[in-house]
Amino acid sequence: MKRLAPLAEIAAQVGVSTATVSRALKRPDLVREETRVAIVSAARKAGYVGADEMLMGKSGKGVIGLVVPDIENPFFSVLTKSVLQELRRSGVSLIVADTNEESVDEGEIITTMLPRVDGVIVASSRLGDSEISELVTGKPVVLINRELQGVSSIVIDYSTGSRQAVEHLAALGHRHIAYAEGPSTSWSNTQRRKSFEAAMADLKLEAQIFGPYTPKFDGGVQAADIAVARGVTAIVAYNDLMAFGIMSRLASRGIRVPDQMSVVGFDDVPEASIWSPALSTVTVSIGASGRLAALALLRAIAGKDRDAGSRRIMSQLVVRGSTAGIGAADK
Repeated sequence: MKRLAPLAEIAAQVGVSTATVSRALKRPDLVREETRVAIVSAARKAGYVGADEMLMGKSGKGVIGLVVPDIENPFFSVLTKSVLQELRRSGVSLIVADTNEESVDEGEIITTMLPRVDGVIVASSRLGDSEISELVTGKPVVLINRELQGVSSIVIDYSTGSRQAVEHLAALGHRHIAYAEGPSTSWSNTQRRKSFEAAMADLKLEAQIFGPYTPKFDGGVQAADIAVARGVTAIVAYNDLMAFGIMSRLASRGIRVPDQMSVVGFDDVPEASIWSPALSTVTVSIGASGRLAALALLRAIAGKDRDAGSRRIMSQLVVRGSTAGIGAADK
């Protein structure tokens, strides 16, 4: 099977910048003919899949792309399904790419995908604002869980759900509460942490911040040990996967949830309600995020609402079995 060559490899062979290679992939009309020909030649030699079609700027018909950080995360699985269902109604096909939480891979995937599709949805991007701005010129793009001026986006407002989580834990008597961070490059992580810190400050409680951790089960396992060492009685995790890891690790150490430590997650993935104990979590409408993003992109492709700005989806706490007052089992 042919491989995808890194942009840097092609740039080094031709003697140009990676930005020039990127521009040739997205907008070949902006690159001098001799430079474009040299890039095509280098791409062929490097085994760049579809070099001729991609570098000539040809687009698919009735096809859009969806870029996600981790398709194994139930949040993105549900999101992908909701996007696909909406596109089927319009007879549009979907190409899905998983960046495996790597911003370098994400940039190359988006660059490679754009010439082959009619538009792209980028979910929870790990790229910087300037990187996104450079990549998204020329084709309709919709961001999910990321705000960037001039780019249409669907964002989740975490402030309400975060405040409800902190107020809920405080009402149960918790004063030593921590937030376990997700990736430092995650826009969602920044919003969740800031909302958590603001709510803690309003209640005159000192927030403890752990991390960053990988937004997966293993990241939660790491966070659990820190929570125990720091003496917190409640922990809010960046997402439900980390919350599951926290609860599993606490159980292995003989620490009962919620009797000895309460745990709250984010996202309300399908497994949250059947975990033992069922997870208290900040719920969001994942399906609505996907549907709205698909509709926004279809409208942009049709020449309508190309720069529609941001649409916000609210969040709220769902209380289940993973939270209780301190020493609840002894009362």
